[in-house]
Amino acid sequence: MRALLICVLAMLAVLQRVVADTKVEQIALNYDASTSKMEVTFAAWTDETNAQIKWGDNPHKLTNTLSVTGSKYNLNNYTSPMLFRGTMDNLKEGNKLYYYSVGSDALGYSNVAPFRSHPGVGVEDVTFHIFGDLGQTENSQNTLKELSSFEAKLKTLSGGIVSMGDLSYANGDEPLWDSFGEMKQSTANHIPMMTTLGNHEWFDSNNNDFTAYLARYDNPMVNGKRELYYSYDAGLVHWVMVAGYCPEMKTIYSQPCLAEGSPQMNWLKQDLASVDRTKTPWVVVVFHEPYMNSNTAHSMSTEGKPIQQAIEQTLYDNKVDLVFSGHVHAYERTCQAYHYNCEAGAPYYVTIGDGGNAEGLAATWVEPQPAWSMYRQASYGFGELRVMNSTHATWQWHQNQDLLPEIADSFTFTRGSAVNTHNLQAERPVTGKPMFTSDARGEKAQKFNEKMSALYRKQQQQQTEEKK
Repeated sequence: MRALLICVLAMLAVLQRVVADTKVEQIALNYDASTSKMEVTFAAWTDETNAQIKWGDNPHKLTNTLSVTGSKYNLNNYTSPMLFRGTMDNLKEGNKLYYYSVGSDALGYSNVAPFRSHPGVGVEDVTFHIFGDLGQTENSQNTLKELSSFEAKLKTLSGGIVSMGDLSYANGDEPLWDSFGEMKQSTANHIPMMTTLGNHEWFDSNNNDFTAYLARYDNPMVNGKRELYYSYDAGLVHWVMVAGYCPEMKTIYSQPCLAEGSPQMNWLKQDLASVDRTKTPWVVVVFHEPYMNSNTAHSMSTEGKPIQQAIEQTLYDNKVDLVFSGHVHAYERTCQAYHYNCEAGAPYYVTIGDGGNAEGLAATWVEPQPAWSMYRQASYGFGELRVMNSTHATWQWHQNQDLLPEIADSFTFTRGSAVNTHNLQAERPVTGKPMFTSDARGEKAQKFNEKMSALYRKQQQQQTEEKK
């Protein structure tokens, strides 16, 4: 027994030394436009520019190797770690289990981690996990931890994570990108995460050029180039990731990124018009700032109006089924809506900017609750979209602080112009105020929210006074 114990302790010491010796960190996965590929990004605090990605279907025998070259960026008197990206290819779709490791002899290699391949296109019963405004607070960590636990229990195919943007909340404090990358690694290193960008990525650099975002995220190409916008297919869904912020944008009260004749608007119209609805009958659009929003934070009459004027008609004309946004630190679900009226065949809208953020919850709502607002609640959490077939997708919203493993809001989205949403008004619950349990976790979350909300109100007041 003593000999066995010594052997086990020796093995643990070796494993700890391997982990301690590696310089590789911030490992994350995301889908490519091709279902046979998976993108990998990672970082290392080194001047070594060469690294490798190894992968295979046996954790003890990673038969495929790709050499990659890293680079750094400089911003705000900060130099990034060496940032690497590469593509694992020849993967079989259908959530096949693979394993991978990244690093080099000089850097050390990361622990072998599992991941599942792309679910495939045109396949039924795929579940996507969704959140916005993640940040890197304790609430953010709760979101990732609980999302991961739900992902591990999935009985359907997985379509990975979809994020609404506002990622690290670095706001020019560049080391926060590194702590954010480390925080999300435990989830993003085995669950692919697709994201759009938000206002906190927009003003991260003084010239609004998205330096950090573009260096750290590897989105699918658009016409052979990396853009701030893109689309991809998974299961029965054509996902369209719209950039509501761009270098040309100088104020939140205008929307040049989606102006008529702009490169993104031209691409968006072409992309939506070319969807093969026999393969991907569901079209889901994602952008950060909502216009279907009855919260007093980020009013739809100011920030929401420019993007509504730019994009709503295009979404309606192209029969988009569902729109996800973040920005507002709360949750809200609408009926099928067009010009703030419930209308069969129009898109459903979901605001889900409740991942964790850094400013507290947005808990003040327009009263009375608009007729198009079906459910609204200020709480931290994430959503599950299960696309079962070409006409029905179930939706569940989980609250981290109080109701898990209960479901706070559930609904079945239905495609087709024959759906009548007006009768849902009678079923609408009275919602809006944040809810926390009386246990230690709920009390801690409530105190944190009160602190961050007070800080946010103070910042807003200062900005108002500065404008005067």
